[in-house]
Amino acid sequence: MHAEALNIDIQETIDTPPMKVTSGIHTLCYLMIAFGVIVFAWSLIAGNSPEVVWGSYYVNFLFFMGISVGAVITTVIVQIVRATWSVPVRRIGEAHIAFLPIAFLLFLGSYLGKDYLFPWATAPMPGRETWMEPNFVYLRFAVLFLLFFYFLYRYTRLSLRSDIGTVREKAKDKELWKGGIYYKLSQGWQGDEEIPLLQRRMSILAPVVIACYAVIWTLFSTEMIVGMDTIWFSNMFGGFQFLGNVYMGWAALALFSFYYASKNPTFAKMQRRRVRWDLGMLCFGFCMLWGYTFFSQFLPQWYSNMPEETQWLYLRTRELPWKSLGYVAFCCSFVIPFITLLSEDVKKNPWTLSVVACIIFVGVWFEKYVVVMPQISPNAIPFGLVDIGIFLAMFGMYLLSILWFMACFPMITVSHPQAQNETSSW
Repeated sequence: MHAEALNIDIQETIDTPPMKVTSGIHTLCYLMIAFGVIVFAWSLIAGNSPEVVWGSYYVNFLFFMGISVGAVITTVIVQIVRATWSVPVRRIGEAHIAFLPIAFLLFLGSYLGKDYLFPWATAPMPGRETWMEPNFVYLRFAVLFLLFFYFLYRYTRLSLRSDIGTVREKAKDKELWKGGIYYKLSQGWQGDEEIPLLQRRMSILAPVVIACYAVIWTLFSTEMIVGMDTIWFSNMFGGFQFLGNVYMGWAALALFSFYYASKNPTFAKMQRRRVRWDLGMLCFGFCMLWGYTFFSQFLPQWYSNMPEETQWLYLRTRELPWKSLGYVAFCCSFVIPFITLLSEDVKKNPWTLSVVACIIFVGVWFEKYVVVMPQISPNAIPFGLVDIGIFLAMFGMYLLSILWFMACFPMITVSHPQAQNETSSW
């Protein structure tokens, strides 16, 4: 990772309005949401394979919540390690917190389809009747997610307070920052002397957020993804899932930074080749980590040849039609990113890095599809209009939430000490 000074023109950045997009993109997002909701509702009303409809809903919920959580966690990681290069992309990671309230509602919505998704929702699990009672499971994870999302909110709010206080004090056009949300965030602002205090609070909170994420996501993955099969288990599956989310988070930062750089000249000045190289290196590193955790689960279970473990793998890696889709997921998640990101030129070129980021998204989406859907349809791949519709609906919600956040707040963390080439004050 690069550690040289970024030399950002802070005053120019402060005076630049937040990054907005054309109304056409918002219209497209609303159309995607409307189309997806209609397809979802029509599929349930028609009564054709409701288990497939809810399976697709659950796959896309896991995917988009995973991206959002992973992207916010990237900002926590760079705070802990004090990554000098990260200032131009931190705000993009923080923007993903805007989707988490929607993700929480989507989680609650999956309760309506629990009978089609989870065997423990219709038949008590021997020895775990109370712990895996459906209402208790959903209540438990609702509380845990609220706790985790609250920590993420507190962390992001500290960052936003620092920036909003700074721009309200130093921006030439102060009318831009007179809204109620800006007043509430900066109420009682004490000037530049408050910034080191906020940074220390963020640095103290960051490890707590990471620990909370690791524990809660592991529990969730074990009970509500592995738990879709009554026999199979994997002690590493939780780690595999929460690392996969962060993997997608780095890819999201690469993709959105390229998009906004193409739309905003001030932002483009900060998206230098070395920033893209660092993002590419992190995508490459987490690609290897994703592959490592995959094989760390796969190989011991395969060579141990225990039926309670291998039956789950056999369906997804040795039997058609899921075998082919499993290979597609593995190639897009690991093989293609690993080979392409070996090149320094690929990492530094915004177009090629964005293409690789999209391939990563495709691979991880198929990975979640291959994990969930064979439990519902072991003999056929039920991919169809309902999968497309639900994906578009959640994608529209996800995109609108990110665009809204970026249109409301400063484009980068302007008050961060590293934006001003300071490291001793925090």
